[in-house]
Amino acid sequence: RLGLPGHRPAAVDSARNKHATRAALKAAGLPTPKNYLIKTTTEVAEAGERVGFPAVLKPASGAASLGVKKVLNAAELVETYEEIVAELKTLVVTSGALVKGDPTSNAGVDASNIIDLSVIMEQYLDGPEVDVDVVMSGGEYQYAAVADNGPTMEPYFNETWAVCPSLLPKDHQRQLKELAIASVKALGFTSGVFHVECKMTSTGPQLIEVNARMGGGPVHEHNIRTWGVDLVEEAIFVALGIPARPIVPEAPIEPIAYYLLPADHSGVVEAVPDMVALLKERSDIVWARNLVKVGDKVTGPKEGLPTWVMDIMVTGPTAREALDLVFRLVEEYPVKVRASC
Repeated sequence: RLGLPGHRPAAVDSARNKHATRAALKAAGLPTPKNYLIKTTTEVAEAGERVGFPAVLKPASGAASLGVKKVLNAAELVETYEEIVAELKTLVVTSGALVKGDPTSNAGVDASNIIDLSVIMEQYLDGPEVDVDVVMSGGEYQYAAVADNGPTMEPYFNETWAVCPSLLPKDHQRQLKELAIASVKALGFTSGVFHVECKMTSTGPQLIEVNARMGGGPVHEHNIRTWGVDLVEEAIFVALGIPARPIVPEAPIEPIAYYLLPADHSGVVEAVPDMVALLKERSDIVWARNLVKVGDKVTGPKEGLPTWVMDIMVTGPTAREALDLVFRLVEEYPVKVRASC
């Protein structure tokens, strides 16, 4: 009624559903890993035969790495599929976000009433992972920036560290940008802000997923600090029908690195660093915060999806120096966890 532009529902649905995303990319002639949509337990064995190993199981319409896990063989496939299906039954949608439900609360709506909770099995993609933040306007991209992601703590896939601008070879960055932009177009989008996740594999660039929104966490901060592009501002322009034309400098303004540090083992938090004192000591720290407190129980990768224990962002003269600094700080200011017996 307001006459304002917006995404086509079909494009949003295709981005939201990973199996539909794969189908759209294949139809557009873009690289697509082997995949299989598992709707019932009876299809698990055939999925394994079609896709092969190693592979990744994930909800077709999941978020935040919930229910995403690597599998190495047929036995793990069956066990992990049952594990993921059980986990998906606990998910709820609250305030537009997909989260684990709290059995003591009635908050949220059963996720199965809103989104497709089928499981997709995909060929495991090797190589470094990146985020490509894209601004589209008038059917063409106006901005695309690559940030490197650190390796996840497998078999789970929640993120760890990142650095912007990317340290990958320029040719690899170009290929990843081109795939990200082509993937957004293949899904039917002509405008908006997108957070596209890709990998530079041993066989070339591959898409992980297209998020039809600005990325969460530190994404807004690192784009505005490194490239001077405010993704919130650009999203507002697009939503109002104003052409988005961000001015991008030839060289990065302020390289950054950040670390969302996961617990490397399960246990109880014994001590946390004094982040207030650390912030006072150094001017090259954007933020530093503990995500747990003494006495909290945390989960390591052997027992489940790891708990994030610390969040720190720093700047540096170069991307490499920023990344080295954040690595050094998490070593010098550890969250101490007493291992579970």
